[in-house]
Amino acid sequence: MSELKNNKTSIAQFVEAFLEYLRRPKTVFDLKDRTRALIIFGVIIYILQKVVEIFAN
Repeated sequence: MSELKNNKTSIAQFVEAFLEYLRRPKTVFDLKDRTRALIIFGVIIYILQKVVEIFAN
């Protein structure tokens, strides 16, 4: 029983480990999907920037 008490992880450690797990791509397909999403996100930002520039003039 005392072993279990010594090996308890804090909630902060659990959350930190879980977020690290979510950050890492699990497969090659995840990496491709994240890259595609990043490119699409960049294009959307660029388009919105141009629209704002048009309305600002």
